[in-house]
This record gives sequence, C-alpha cells and structure tokens, in this order.
Amino acid sequence: MSIAVDLYVPAASWLHDLDPRVKLFGAVAGSAAAFLLADPLALLIGLAAVIAVLRLGRVPARHVGWALRGLLPLTILILLIQPWFVVGGQEIVALGPARLTTDGLRAGLVIAIRANVLALLALLPLFTTRHDDIVRGLVQLGLPYSWGLTLTLALRYIPVAAGLYTTIQHAQEARGLDLRRGGLIGRVRQFVPILTALVIASIRLSDQLAMAMAVRGLNAGPRTERRVLVMARADWLAAGLIGLGLVALIALRVVV
Repeated sequence: MSIAVDLYVPAASWLHDLDPRVKLFGAVAGSAAAFLLADPLALLIGLAAVIAVLRLGRVPARHVGWALRGLLPLTILILLIQPWFVVGGQEIVALGPARLTTDGLRAGLVIAIRANVLALLALLPLFTTRHDDIVRGLVQLGLPYSWGLTLTLALRYIPVAAGLYTTIQHAQEARGLDLRRGGLIGRVRQFVPILTALVIASIRLSDQLAMAMAVRGLNAGPRTERRVLVMARADWLAAGLIGLGLVALIALRVVV
C-alpha cells in the first residue's frame, strides 16, 4: 500500500512485535530526551539512532526518506530564520539591526534537528503498529475509547487526504488543468477546482465513515474486547531500558 494512503508497514520484526504501549512510551520518552538535549551533535546522534531503530525494525528506507523529505521545507525554514533571533556568541554577519552569531547558528541547528527527531518518533508507532492496536493501547492506558478512536482516525486520514489531493490533481491535469500557467495569483486560482473536489470527496468520506461506525454499533451499549493487549517479558524489558535511559539522561543534565 502506498505511503500516501497508509502509514503502517506490515513486517515481521521485533519492533512490530512490541506492545503498542511500549512504543508510545518510547516515543514520549524519546521526545522528552530530545528536549533535554541542547547540543547539535548529540541531537544528530539521536536522529541517527531513531533512524537505525526504524531500519532495524524493518521499516523501509523509502518510508524514512519520505518523512525526512516532508520535513525538509520546515528544516530549511528553521535554519534560515531562527539563527537571526538569537543573540550571543561571535558575530558572523550583520544586516542592519539583524545579527547572525555562532550561538544563533547553534540554536537553529538544535531546533531543526530536534524537529526531525520528534517527527520520526511520532511516526515510529504509526509505521509499526496497526491502528486498532494503537486504540487498544491508548484505551488500556486509561484514555476514553472515543478519544483514542478520534485521535487514531485523525492520524489515519491525514495521509488519506493527501492521497485524495494527489489523485484529484492528476485527474484535473489529465483534463487540461495547467498549474504552471499565469502569475502567482493565477496559479493560486488554478488550485480552486482541486480544493473544491477535495472538500466534496472529504465530506463523502466522512459520511461513509459515520455510516460504517453506526453500523458497527459505536456507542450503542457496553463495549466488549475481542483481544486484550498483554505485556510480555520483552515488552517489560524494553520499557525498563527506555525508562532507565531517560532517568540517566535527566541525572546527567542535573549533574552537568
């Protein structure tokens, strides 16, 4: 299945076999560690570690590359703008009142790399866990079922909306729509037929989803579980290692 349609990558790996709650805990702990780290090199090592975990978990390189390419515009924007808002360090360039300093460059690198780390950590459970298992994990952690279902559907239909947009764009271009014609205003207007069709398709999709959920008896009575998640020894070991790593990093920051 295309990346634009579904983020989940079916595979037989240790990462796929982990309990969804462990992967969610790992993503949260990794995000906390990313905020604790303020050194570009340490964050770069952390980014490489997350990519290594994904690859060792048999997530294809094209999926990782797709995520990083999607973050590239944001990364470039951060690197171009953020350094000018931090003072301190040795001055490199001065453009009027704006000053580019070594501390500014360092801060820009930290934020840009951290954004990539956080994005890959958020995608790690989605790449390696079925959506219904994510809901089960969130519910067994205490989240109301309706909230967990809403969150999962939102995450699930973001790539679906992207796939719809691409399909509609190709269909409109096949009918003669030229998105490169005209100036800036003209090009913006060229997207009106695509966005109109996207809104209509999204409304139809939401109506079909509502009907499917009603047919399955959502909120019609007490819920029963067909399958309950159970933590295995490997899950407890992984959760313990993640927790110890986070505690060690916090202790290191306090000492240093």
